[in-house]
Amino acid sequence: MDSVPADLKRAEDEGGVTFETEHRRKDGSVFPVEVSSRVVEIKGTRCAVSIVRDITEMKAAAARIAGMNCLFQTVTAAHQALLHSSSDDEVFAGICSVATAFGLKMAWVGLVDGNEVTPVRWSGNGSEYLAGIMIRVDPDDPRSWGPTGKAIRLGVPVVCNDFQNDPQTAPWHERGRAYGWGASAAFPLFRRSRTCGAFTIYSDRPDFFGPDEVNLLEDLAGNISFRLDQIDIRNENRELEGILQKSLQSLLDVNIELERFAEIYSHDLQEPVRNVVSFTQFLERRLSGKLDAETQSLLKTIVEAAMRIRQLNFDLLEFSRSRHSQTALACVDSETAVQYACGELETSLEQAGGQIRLHQPLPQVLGNEAELRQVFINLLSNAIKFASPMRPLTIDVSATPESGGWHFTIQDNGIGIEDQYLDKVFTVFFRLHALPEYPGSGVGLAITRKIIDRHDGRIWIESRYGVGTSVHFWLHAVK
Repeated sequence: MDSVPADLKRAEDEGGVTFETEHRRKDGSVFPVEVSSRVVEIKGTRCAVSIVRDITEMKAAAARIAGMNCLFQTVTAAHQALLHSSSDDEVFAGICSVATAFGLKMAWVGLVDGNEVTPVRWSGNGSEYLAGIMIRVDPDDPRSWGPTGKAIRLGVPVVCNDFQNDPQTAPWHERGRAYGWGASAAFPLFRRSRTCGAFTIYSDRPDFFGPDEVNLLEDLAGNISFRLDQIDIRNENRELEGILQKSLQSLLDVNIELERFAEIYSHDLQEPVRNVVSFTQFLERRLSGKLDAETQSLLKTIVEAAMRIRQLNFDLLEFSRSRHSQTALACVDSETAVQYACGELETSLEQAGGQIRLHQPLPQVLGNEAELRQVFINLLSNAIKFASPMRPLTIDVSATPESGGWHFTIQDNGIGIEDQYLDKVFTVFFRLHALPEYPGSGVGLAITRKIIDRHDGRIWIESRYGVGTSVHFWLHAVK
């Protein structure tokens, strides 16, 4: 108001002027006005004609827009800080620093510790305000009635737009007055859907926190809570990864020990098994012609059992080795591998009265020749072993291109497999039929699967009991 005479003088000199000043009401309160003045001459007298407009609402709107712009900057910067935060401390320090950097007077984060709220991070003028402060969450304690305690207790934002006079902030009026708090707001923070603390901020202007400001800051608090959950999940994943790594290492150690045991067991068992076979056969020769039929049958059973033990011992060793052997892959002619397997199985195929038919020229694939020979030997020998006595055995071998590789099918018209056993046939030592009708150790398909796995392929079985079985496997084509 002191500048009014000077402004009127300027109006006289310049012919007119518009300026802002303050007027006082009858009750003594002051309000902003805009004065537009012009100097005019009325009946020979120069007069100042002024239009005075109350601009209280305009000023309030401008201040609100400025405050919202500042708040938008705060929230945007806070979101960036959250993206780059990798720990609780970084999250809390980042949002407090950002809040005060863009105009808020103070910001702090408090976490629930029993019935008390403990400040863990803060920033801004008046941080000393928190020294020795006591905020609780017990609803019967007046120190829980302020914005922070109530926000934590109720799980909703709580605003106090007249910090110096609001009864809910009474325990902190004296402290707040020393730092000029005009308004405060507290926003609950959640962890796994449970309230864990609050983000509390202060402005030096009363009535600073309107609905728009509260909505904006509530979204920010939600993003803070989301980031805390992400950090928890990441830390838990790291912990689980550590546990998994230790478990895997323990499993590897156990597997190594089992492999060593299998090798030692196989080696040590060979000699007594050989002795059993040798001495039994020696007895047969030594006592030839002196043994009755029952004794001869018993000696034959001993030899057959010993031979089965030897084969089982050999298969166990092969399976153990197949688990860890390294496979060097190269171009392999699958038809040559099948022909090799047919040659190895020629005698048993003739005894079964069966035939193996190859359809189309079989392709070249990416694989290990020795191991693929073993695959075809295992699968074809199974088809021969489980031939049906009701019809002549036929085995069809074919391959079709599929998904950048080759889909092989070995189809027989044997006895087939019941549906409930299809998911078990690749289990080591699993047998569907009793000895001696269908001899074997139950290791062949388990070894076959290990070989296909090492070739980064896949293998599966389809079967109809009493009709036949189709074994399918897929291998990479040669590029």
